[in-house]
Amino acid sequence: MNQENKKDAVAALHRENIVRAAAALFAQKGFDASSIDDIARESGYSRRTIYAYYESKDDILHCIIEKGLQALKTDIENAANDNAGFTDAYRAVCRVMRKYRREYPYSLERLNRSGDEEIGRTVKSAAVKNILRLGTEINETLEALIIRGQESGEVRKDIVPTLTVYVLWSSIDSLLALAGTKGKFICAQNGMTEEEFLDYGFRQIVNSILEARI
Repeated sequence: MNQENKKDAVAALHRENIVRAAAALFAQKGFDASSIDDIARESGYSRRTIYAYYESKDDILHCIIEKGLQALKTDIENAANDNAGFTDAYRAVCRVMRKYRREYPYSLERLNRSGDEEIGRTVKSAAVKNILRLGTEINETLEALIIRGQESGEVRKDIVPTLTVYVLWSSIDSLLALAGTKGKFICAQNGMTEEEFLDYGFRQIVNSILEARI
């Protein structure tokens, strides 16, 4: 490794450490209540070092969202490509979204609260541009999966793939949020595990677009 590559690797490590510390802090205190000084204490870096790698607290936030979306995009592509049948791919996508909610809770929470339009009104940093690009590419992958399901005869021909992506996404996300807040009560009330409850919900959601219910 030459000197320039070593310098880039060290910078990437520092940036990752700052982002990881900020994500934990934001999840605990909230974005608005957290300051650069708080991030400095949490990460073990000085304010000066943090500003050497990030322009602002918003810049750090955008990098957190970008990191989560990049992982989500990769997992969704794998789910779609590794499963030939639409229903199996759909179930894999549901598992991926559950994993995303668990591993990147702050990325998801801020993305849901702000939305692409609000993010797009901020300074077009590289992270912001990547957030918008990743969101588009994730939607395109899911749309292609639905079209594939239509072509195989599993998905109804009368649905609009582009619109269906948004409907399925919001429905799955809402179900996962419900499981997180009231899952224990619902499962105890109905004598089932969380896995059984989610499987029931995932099936009800997708049945609305299938030619044959599962």
